[in-house]
Amino acid sequence: MHTMTSGEILLWVTDPWPTLSHPKDTTLRLMEEAVNLGIPTCWTSSDLVFEDPLGSWKAAAVDRAWMRSASFDPVSRVRLWEPSSFRQVHDRIDPPVNEDYIDLARRLDAGALSGEGLLNPLEVITGQSEKLPLPELRHLAPRHLVVKSEEDLNSAIDFIRQHSTFVSKPMNLAQSIGVRRHTSPPSKEECLNLIAEITDHSRKPVFLQEYLPGIREGEVRMWFAMGQFIGALKKFPVSGDFRVLIDEGSRIEAHHPDAKEFKVAEEIGHALHKRRIALAAVDFISGKISDFNITSPGLLVQLEEVHGMNLANQVIRRLLEGF
Repeated sequence: MHTMTSGEILLWVTDPWPTLSHPKDTTLRLMEEAVNLGIPTCWTSSDLVFEDPLGSWKAAAVDRAWMRSASFDPVSRVRLWEPSSFRQVHDRIDPPVNEDYIDLARRLDAGALSGEGLLNPLEVITGQSEKLPLPELRHLAPRHLVVKSEEDLNSAIDFIRQHSTFVSKPMNLAQSIGVRRHTSPPSKEECLNLIAEITDHSRKPVFLQEYLPGIREGEVRMWFAMGQFIGALKKFPVSGDFRVLIDEGSRIEAHHPDAKEFKVAEEIGHALHKRRIALAAVDFISGKISDFNITSPGLLVQLEEVHGMNLANQVIRRLLEGF
């Protein structure tokens, strides 16, 4: 059994308890395994982190809150913790990364400096969109474009004309909300009308990506911890849709990467390790990165189920080893 000295507690920060998908929640599964290994473990939520009148960061956290049950009431058992209590602070709030998200991440980061810091790092959380891979991995991504303002209109028109079918993803949303597939309009005027529609007349940034027909054969998710490959599964679009929607019945199965995929996984792992990204899940369609999950990568429970393995144990042990 692992023993840790003072200041080596793991703190996991999630969305409020009632909003979690308890039996399938990745964070709660990791906490459960940490407790099984004898690792001092605490949980708090985004609405229980604050600054006291003197400007010190505090967390109203629950010790050993690993129960994966919606009926468990953690708030009744909270107590105040000092930042120096924690070895690692894991920011596991679900995207989108908006102003409130960034504000909380900054407060967590300020309080986590006495240990190993905030995981994943603040500069990654605030500066890296999950719609995009890391810059050094963009050669593995399909063709894409971010449309933020009217200055991007000409580039957007060119992109649409170059792709007979493409996908639009709102930058301010997550979990496939608002994701649409389009056929390239025949005229410039129709292109402009479409751009105005999906960007709400340039008020909401949108991510354009070439449509990958290979989605019909499934999307591969690779899980990484401390830059090391953990495992992979394949997820399929729901019937009648091109999107993978796990909560609406998308089928999943175990996936065993081939030699080419393992080589790509090694390259991704190196980039993640270099940037000190502790936990990540990278999605692929036809060998191209379709999504880059670094805020609260999920589906670990499902990954364990399809492989029949305790993968959370591997994740926790690698977290404790550090970079």
